[in-house]
Amino acid sequence: MTIMDEIESSLLLLSSRPLVSWRRASGRPTIPDTDASEPTITFSHDRDEDDAILTADISYFAGAVCEVRIPGAHYETVFARLQKIVLSAVIRFQNRAVRAMNAINRNVLDSLDPNEINVNAIEQTLSVIAESDAGVLRLYDEASGLLIPVSQVGFDDDYYNYRVTPQESIAGSVFSTGTPVLLNSPEDIRDAHANLRAPNVRFLSEQGISHSLICVPIKTDTTTLGTLTVMSFRPGSAYGEFSVSLLEAVATQLAIAYRKSQAYELAVRSNESINRMRLEIERRNAELARSLSAHDDILSIFTRHRPLGEHLEEIATHYGIDFHYADIFGTTFVSRAWKEPKATEDMPVGLFDGSLSQREDLSVQPVRVADDVVGSFHFERGDNASYSAAILGVVSAFVALEIVRSASQDDILNSKRRKHFEALGRDDLITSGGAVRFGFQIKKYCQIIFVRHEQESAQNQSLFLQRTLQQTLKAATIQNQLSFYTDEGVFLLFCAATEEALRKNLEPIGDKAVAEGWRCGASLMQSAPHRYPEAASQAVEAAHLMSMRHRAGILVHSETGIDRLLRKQSAADILEFADQILAPFEKEANGDALLRTLEIYIESGKSASKAAASLGIHTNTLYQRLQRAQLLMGKDIDNKDDYLLLSLAFHLKSTYGSQQPAGKSKAASA
Repeated sequence: MTIMDEIESSLLLLSSRPLVSWRRASGRPTIPDTDASEPTITFSHDRDEDDAILTADISYFAGAVCEVRIPGAHYETVFARLQKIVLSAVIRFQNRAVRAMNAINRNVLDSLDPNEINVNAIEQTLSVIAESDAGVLRLYDEASGLLIPVSQVGFDDDYYNYRVTPQESIAGSVFSTGTPVLLNSPEDIRDAHANLRAPNVRFLSEQGISHSLICVPIKTDTTTLGTLTVMSFRPGSAYGEFSVSLLEAVATQLAIAYRKSQAYELAVRSNESINRMRLEIERRNAELARSLSAHDDILSIFTRHRPLGEHLEEIATHYGIDFHYADIFGTTFVSRAWKEPKATEDMPVGLFDGSLSQREDLSVQPVRVADDVVGSFHFERGDNASYSAAILGVVSAFVALEIVRSASQDDILNSKRRKHFEALGRDDLITSGGAVRFGFQIKKYCQIIFVRHEQESAQNQSLFLQRTLQQTLKAATIQNQLSFYTDEGVFLLFCAATEEALRKNLEPIGDKAVAEGWRCGASLMQSAPHRYPEAASQAVEAAHLMSMRHRAGILVHSETGIDRLLRKQSAADILEFADQILAPFEKEANGDALLRTLEIYIESGKSASKAAASLGIHTNTLYQRLQRAQLLMGKDIDNKDDYLLLSLAFHLKSTYGSQQPAGKSKAASA
């Protein structure tokens, strides 16, 4: 009995003679967002003449909305009964799913035989997604390049011949993209069977089209193994997002089971000595038993939709371990009994280069995505250290999956934002409208800020770009922005009603850039109509000049000055040019004093009184030094060409010769 059948049968027992109907949730169903808060069931009520109309939205669990019409009823009493019936049915539905998941743990995870895993997988899956009529497990065969059904329920044996490439059908699309698919209408399912080869077109035409379907990938951290699909052929049937989460959890279990089976077979083949093989298997089985005993609970914890901190809090409480967690996005968590080190928002030392330096009394469990360390758990050494390491080793894998899943969703959203920005640059009509998209609306004034990407690791550079984008937005004072990242860095388009708002926005971003070691550029402020490509080029050019100066901070394009002519030169060549002009002072006994006097005099606009006051000397002494400096160099400050050359040399020396960061003063003066 499905949750819809259970609710309807309970409602029909009411003495008020209700009329029960179901309708699918409006809009196409979406895949659950791992960062979303815990979903809720919503209830509403209305009246139609003398009838009470009560509605319960359980689309998260069943993809449908229940509507109850009760003639001449006092809806308050019936409304309370409806809530109780629906909530009780949902609780029973969840309990059944949990019991079924536990059965999978026993019947699938405990097996080391791939054939046994395949046989049990679909039967156990249909017990978890009980509203399904059929299901199929496909695994990718490298030799043929096809996704092959290895287990199925609900079809005849001919279905084993329905093999698809990674480019065709629903299963092929899910395998290639790694993204689950949820479809709740025959039309959507028929449309999704794209690019079918001729034999599969004929086969599908002979099979009935299901009314609802879920297909999820079976994948490890690095490899997609196949797909898992469930279907319902009952008219009006629909799946909810909860069922997608359950099926993803089953797929994760299968991936672990296959990896464990492969590891076991490899261990058996590779051992040269029977005795060494026996000892190794016993050791591995002991480790697996310990990990698997914790795996069920950890999986149950991470399948709930809530913030990462709540997952970690339950891990710490349930297993009685204390730890400190931090990742590259600035997320930190400290268990309640954690003593040292104190909670901090700073990243752990060595987090980005993978060195992860350790205190003698602490152990570190890194969270890795591919070869990059993206987070870490710190926990105390001691008698309980091996237990903590085993638990946190499993937890770190789940945390890595959460980070990757969130990052993948951010990549998709980033692509949409970037396309919207490109459209703004092509179409002037868009720039004059007031429509809001991605939380961004065109205002009178705009400015683009660009943050150069200089992270050495290229494997997961999107993770580091996402972190840079998040940290920049936290520092900004203007919320009206359109931001995205590319391989080169992060672009942020800010729009405001006044130029003053844009100026105030620069200062905190400049401070953040100095603290993080970023090289940033800002375009000129533009008033409508905006020229976004031009502004983006200005910001990129200014950031490039900051990089040439080896400085952290933000540089506004209006302050790039003559440096724009030198952007294709290396900093070493520029400094060599300046040093050649000022070389005569190097061999002079008091050359440093003469050089400093000449520099201050030029910076003061050739004002003798200002220069003397700045140096703390008499004007006569100033003139004597200037005369000696000019004789030494063979230059005349009053000659416009000589003055220009000396001014340029001092500018280049101060700009490209210092490694000190250009901080808040640069941003504030913009």
